Amino acid sequence: MRLYLTFFGISIVFLATLLQILAIHSTGNCTFAKNVTLKFVCKGNVPKDMYTMFRDNRAPPDTPYSVWQTEEDDSALLVSFYTTMFPNYDTINLQEGEMDLGQFFLATKGRNTNDLLFVTPSTLHCFPFGLRYTNELKRHCLGQDISEGGVLTKKPIIHYGSLSIKTPDLPKSDATSTSVKRNLLLVVCAVITY
Repeated sequence: MRLYLTFFGISIVFLATLLQILAIHSTGNCTFAKNVTLKFVCKGNVPKDMYTMFRDNRAPPDTPYSVWQTEEDDSALLVSFYTTMFPNYDTINLQEGEMDLGQFFLATKGRNTNDLLFVTPSTLHCFPFGLRYTNELKRHCLGQDISEGGVLTKKPIIHYGSLSIKTPDLPKSDATSTSVKRNLLLVVCAVITY
């Protein structure tokens, strides 16, 4: 019986890790962005007040990002985190890859230079509703103040060029909770010692 419980506990730890890996993937319908030319707008680093406002744990303070916008109607706005090589190009086009959307970009510099950039690991998130976060990041890197009216981007796209999730140091007064992984580990230890 004890061997069975030990095997069960170890299985839970491996299953939790597998589910965490599977949970990190691209989301949304990005068909509107495929093969659409996005022009470079600006680049910057996420400020602390922006992180405090939107709490994007994948992009903590000082995370580098660049902003890209469609040339035709300016309705689609792509914010790419961690891809410090993107601002070296004038335009990028999202290319559909075999594995996952958001890993291949056709980048153009000048008139004659085309490079296929492969960004892995990477996730792309397209939202079917307006989003304020992308617009505020654009305003920040352009040196503008936060908009009072909360202007939304019509077709927001967020690209994370790295899947490493960083947790910034928060003041001790913030409420903290135990993570799911830690809770599972505690359960496994209890089952093993039982």
